Amino acid sequence: MSLWLCGKKGFKMATEITMPKLSDTMTEGRLVSWKKSVGERVERGDIIAEVETDKANMELEAFASGVLLETRVKAGDLVPVGTVIGIIGEAGEAVAVPPAGAAVREAEAAKEKPIKEIPAEKEKLPPEEPKEAVSPPVQPVEAAEAVEIEKASPLVRRLAREQGIDLKLVKGSGPEGRILQEDLERFIKERESGTGTREQEKAKVQQPPVGGTQPLSRMRAAIARTVSEAWRTIPHFAVTDAIEMGEAERMRRELKEAGTPLTINDLIVKAAAMALAKFPLVNASFAGDGILLHGEVNIGIAVGLEEGLLVPVIKGCQNLSLRETAEKSRALIALAQSGRISETDIAGGTFSISNLGMFGVEEFMAVILPPQGAILAVGAIIDQPAVKDGRIVPIRMMKATLSADHRLLDGLYAARFMAELKRVLENPVVMLV
Repeated sequence: MSLWLCGKKGFKMATEITMPKLSDTMTEGRLVSWKKSVGERVERGDIIAEVETDKANMELEAFASGVLLETRVKAGDLVPVGTVIGIIGEAGEAVAVPPAGAAVREAEAAKEKPIKEIPAEKEKLPPEEPKEAVSPPVQPVEAAEAVEIEKASPLVRRLAREQGIDLKLVKGSGPEGRILQEDLERFIKERESGTGTREQEKAKVQQPPVGGTQPLSRMRAAIARTVSEAWRTIPHFAVTDAIEMGEAERMRRELKEAGTPLTINDLIVKAAAMALAKFPLVNASFAGDGILLHGEVNIGIAVGLEEGLLVPVIKGCQNLSLRETAEKSRALIALAQSGRISETDIAGGTFSISNLGMFGVEEFMAVILPPQGAILAVGAIIDQPAVKDGRIVPIRMMKATLSADHRLLDGLYAARFMAELKRVLENPVVMLV
């Protein structure tokens, strides 16, 4: 939306910066920080602010060039979608004041529009030694930590983790005590200089006891809505198969020595993409009176975060080589873990994979992410005895469980898909062709 600027040369058009609607489920957003200052020159495409949604922090680009004339929302403020948060125009121009309540009415109108529920998509690897597609398991959140999650953005929480700082010791200067990035930086300086120690010790003593009811973070609430809807509306059934992974592990080691770092999860994603191409119903969605067959194989990889779960999506997997699959996976996981992932990165999935094998979980069942029709739960690779040539030898086995929508496919079709997945992983050289 634009408004008029009044200056010596007459009237000009200015551009309003509004709180964007970054997903179908978003009704409000929190301004984490301004990246430009009032009076600073802004070019179209520049990052001007950082916004927190119920899923992640996202950067806000300028859609016009000019000067940042006003900022109407402070860092830490939570405002409805559509609210004017700033103005871009020409230097020296005066902004015409909009009718009283116009911004509020516009924001309220945006909130009243019907919203179609979509899933809160649900898992940075070091450059030298890639890890699997799930970060360390989400730890139980104590009562005091629940407040901390609501009062600090994912970026601030990540910076605090990297510095080994307990955010309960940091005094927030934002609205309702919200902890801003400058609060954390000030705390670090005080800690390094030795000041503030008395306040920190006092805060430790005054921590409330664990117990009682803890508030849901925005991400946790979004996850709760999604999995509740999925379990209530999708008739799940599960098929489990045991897969020998010795050859896959051997090929992974050889490729790593040759300069191509891969994770086991990269191999599983590639194998799943090949199997999905042969069994399209596993890559489909139930559409009420029909079945939606997706032309692309877009595989989501579950990434566990401290505050919940994200599922960044590797798009067009059917056209990617094993190396390309691994590169895209690493990039998406890094974005998710840094809190810099965009809505585009977590949208459009047609199938998902959740891997808890690196935590020793041998077998589990995952909940389907609507509107997808299936999800693969991957367990740990363990040694098991087997008889070969009359001798008992150890083999490397992994269990994988497919949860599928019974409205789309039946047990036989699911079993055939799992057999194809097993064939590819047990003969991994076919992924290099």
